[in-house]
Amino acid sequence: MERSIGEWIRTEHPPEKMLFLAGPRQVGKTTLAMHALKSHADGGVYLNWDVPADRRRILAAEDLLADVRKPAATPIVVFDELHKLRRFKAWLKGFYDAHRDECRIWVTGSGRLDLYQRGGDSLLGRYFLYRLHPLSLGEIQSGSRTAESIDPDRAWSTFEEGPAPGGGELQRLLRFGGFPEPYLRQQVSFHRRWITARRARVTHEDIRDLTRIEDLDRLEFLVSLLNPRVGAPLSVNSLREDLEVAFETVRRWIMALERVYYVFALRPYARKLQRSLRREAKYYYWDWSEVEGEAGRFENLVVSHLLKACHVWSDLGHGDFHLWYLRDKEKREVDALVTRDGKPWCLVEAKRSETAVWPPLVRFGEKLACPRLVQLVEKDGVRKRIRINGRVVHVASAPALLIHLP
Repeated sequence: MERSIGEWIRTEHPPEKMLFLAGPRQVGKTTLAMHALKSHADGGVYLNWDVPADRRRILAAEDLLADVRKPAATPIVVFDELHKLRRFKAWLKGFYDAHRDECRIWVTGSGRLDLYQRGGDSLLGRYFLYRLHPLSLGEIQSGSRTAESIDPDRAWSTFEEGPAPGGGELQRLLRFGGFPEPYLRQQVSFHRRWITARRARVTHEDIRDLTRIEDLDRLEFLVSLLNPRVGAPLSVNSLREDLEVAFETVRRWIMALERVYYVFALRPYARKLQRSLRREAKYYYWDWSEVEGEAGRFENLVVSHLLKACHVWSDLGHGDFHLWYLRDKEKREVDALVTRDGKPWCLVEAKRSETAVWPPLVRFGEKLACPRLVQLVEKDGVRKRIRINGRVVHVASAPALLIHLP
């Protein structure tokens, strides 16, 4: 299936900039790049660092455009997993500076390409980053939408005005996840085997290639220990005791899992809040179908949809969006806070069936002067607007909001 981000890239990405496409393994990056190559009038070339012949061509400094160079043509050159090349930024900068007028450059990878945006980046100003996520309700049910149509304010207004849609697609996503292959097959046995194979490949191949971690079996054990802890502030010290390794070792392993897009972190928001937690992050799986508990899986799905929206809105220039969670020392908590340009934009709480308003949602909404308060439930047919202390709280079935997100 064609991904929505493909249309956004075609219409929004400036051709003079390199295109960085990052995301989890098997989320569809290569498929998207190959589709772009086939549909591009001037064709192009695909080079995968994991393929020995392609790797030799890159290292031998061959003319990589020899087969596709034509007068007045700008073919696409796709470099897949190039970040595994030592000092790849310097190599890519040289290639870009030498051939920027001859081709369009795509760089895809399942490692954290966005890490290279930070200080001292020799590629600064030469590329735009896009992050590819698993399929979401909005992408499945709303189809391809223009970049203008996914404006965050428009998404909110259509949610406010809309009804409570059915939850059939939500249940399929909860069961099979949003990665294209298992979602499209929707076979229980295939889904189980796919999860096992992907976990082994990430922990024993991707992390081995990108880090110096050697105790990969214990790292895979860490992945299983994270499962029941999804959605709760993570105690690294507790994991250290279970794994019988040093504190810094556990922290480094978790960072490695983040780097290869296996888990992602939500950090506590502390601005303007007294007695808030400031250190412990919550961790979620990129593939929420791995989560064993039903409540945790639903929360993971909701948070994943919000993270995707924040990334898409930020990557396409609608603002600087970030996702946090809220928790104070009295253990009052709200699952997710979306900020826009540093200001609270929307508070979201995920509950499987509870339709009574979650008190911390109102409390934190007042303290942060957050204009949008939502409680999403897995239960079908829920659509309420409740006014408390002059503030409107939307209590709705999850699809009511999620189908309007990118």
